[in-house]
Amino acid sequence: MRSLARIVLACVVLAAVAPPSAAQSIAEIERAEAALDIVWALTPIQTRTAVLVAAPPAGFGLYEPHPTATFAPGEPIVAYAEPVGFGYSQPAPGLWQFGFDVDLLIKTADGQILGGQEGFERLALTSRTRNREFMLTLTLDLDGAPPGDYVVQYTLNDIASDKSGQFSLPFTIADP
Repeated sequence: MRSLARIVLACVVLAAVAPPSAAQSIAEIERAEAALDIVWALTPIQTRTAVLVAAPPAGFGLYEPHPTATFAPGEPIVAYAEPVGFGYSQPAPGLWQFGFDVDLLIKTADGQILGGQEGFERLALTSRTRNREFMLTLTLDLDGAPPGDYVVQYTLNDIASDKSGQFSLPFTIADP
């Protein structure tokens, strides 16, 4: 029911924005962005994209997916994610801070927890803009782990709100 209420609110807010015209103005763009700000704030932490990558990305959306979810023993397991719904704090006038404290769990393919780490990584930015294009690069080193099928689960704890969300990626460590 909360999802339906969010959708209705989003439609009402977006309907209040001026309809498209031949020439949009900065003011019209700012009104549309203000409506998006409301919807964004109501959105739970989710990941638009979460994928294992061949190497650390060069920037937002600039990644090469790992060819398979199978890794050689000792090969770093690099995850790329694009979270949405995160909050913003203002550490100083004209500045916005956003990001996550990331926890991790390593599980067997059937869900048995093998280990984990709270506070695995903190990824945060300070900007003069309330950026929505924010990427996470998380590198996991499992050198010495036995071959097998695993799942890494990341919990994203928003540093600017009490929201959190998770994403999981299955992977395999191959026989040597």
